[in-house]
Amino acid sequence: MSDDDQAERDDERWSRGYRAALVAMLGDVLHRLGYDDVEAQRAKWIIEREQAVAKLREVCGDFGDNDWTNELHLADVIDKHLARYIEVE
Repeated sequence: MSDDDQAERDDERWSRGYRAALVAMLGDVLHRLGYDDVEAQRAKWIIEREQAVAKLREVCGDFGDNDWTNELHLADVIDKHLARYIEVE
């Protein structure tokens, strides 16, 4: 692996860790402030999606490919970047 490839992988790992830290902080803030209304529920959906994307990145890295953006519909990620690799014919 070239130094450029390693640097790119390190940057991706850092970005994922940073996003995970932000998501954890957001969840903690909502909990500590005691929010449980419609607006807080929207934030909880963001947290849930971010966690799902992080897990998909992990699983796709092991069994599929990570050639997708974080904004891609999750069903498309599963179908195009994971299921095709693990389906048994």
